[in-house]
Amino acid sequence: MRKLPSFSALRAFEAVAATGSFTAAAAELGVTQAAISRQIKALEEVLGVPLIVRRPGGNDLTEAGRALYTPLCDSLNRIEEAVRSVSAWPARAMLTVSVAPFFSSVWLTPRVMGFIGANPDIDLRLHHSYAPPDYARERVDLGINWGNGQWPGVEAVKVMDGGLTVVAAPGRVDPALLRNGPGALMAERLFYEFARADWTRWFEEAGVAGSEGCAATRIDDTHALRRIALNGDGFALLCHDLVAEDLECGRLVRPFPITVDTGAHYFLNFPVRADLSGAAKRFRTWLLKERTGPAARA
Repeated sequence: MRKLPSFSALRAFEAVAATGSFTAAAAELGVTQAAISRQIKALEEVLGVPLIVRRPGGNDLTEAGRALYTPLCDSLNRIEEAVRSVSAWPARAMLTVSVAPFFSSVWLTPRVMGFIGANPDIDLRLHHSYAPPDYARERVDLGINWGNGQWPGVEAVKVMDGGLTVVAAPGRVDPALLRNGPGALMAERLFYEFARADWTRWFEEAGVAGSEGCAATRIDDTHALRRIALNGDGFALLCHDLVAEDLECGRLVRPFPITVDTGAHYFLNFPVRADLSGAAKRFRTWLLKERTGPAARA
């Protein structure tokens, strides 16, 4: 008799390893984050080794976790293919896209039903991840991720400008601040997501010197950073194009019309010289067309 851990625990581990997030894994499997944590803990106890190093900014696989993940992922893929081959399910091409969570929520999700409706033969699966996929290890076809696009072994095509702008709730911006100009923000509560130097770059773009020492708090999640701005808790640096709807509706305002290019943008990416599947090519064509269409400019 085979001695294996529970299938649900193995599936939970594979989902966390693939997404890098307990929250994303829970969403993928349709369970709570607490349930995922219990499954991982139980699996680690059965195996007698830690599999995941839990960190505030993300989760990393241990050496044992990496050794388990690749064959486990391959096995689950083979099981899925075998089930499809003997079932009465219609044959559908599977397409897995790794996508930055906030981009997915604000930009991709409102548009993706157009792709799904036009391509009923494609089983589209979205995995949320900030970092580009590790194509050598993960079973992912394409990525839409934030960064400079200079990733080894990856071809990247810019799909959205990542210029950062300062936003806040309307009630947070008083006339005195506007009169005093961008430099007045150094006395306010400032928040950012990626690098403290982004605030320095913004101030330099605004013609304000000496901002290197001003205080700013990092919020390592775009959804949380946007919520802080909406709540009126301070001024946040956010990607202008991803808060365009908030600005148009008046939920957020830009006290100063300044956007700074930090060199990071949202890129569609895939392995260099990869033989993309037909489904991946169709998604790539759709996405690149969508970014320049009327909906992309709305």
